[in-house]
Amino acid sequence: MRKQDQDDQVRRAKAALKRVEQESEKLLGAGATQTPSDEDDPIVILGKRIGRGIGYFFVAILLWHLTTTYLMG
Repeated sequence: MRKQDQDDQVRRAKAALKRVEQESEKLLGAGATQTPSDEDDPIVILGKRIGRGIGYFFVAILLWHLTTTYLMG
């Protein structure tokens, strides 16, 4: 294989990796778009607390249901 072909393959591979990284940031980096002012926003803080509380509630209900259905029954 010639040096030029190898360089071309390396360049294409790096471009493909960069493209995949950019696409994954769009999918997985939704939380990374927060601005520092969001940390002090009382509505954002309240929303996080409510969301976490609802999450804990659903986990508790799920654990109760699974315990009573499969372990006690």
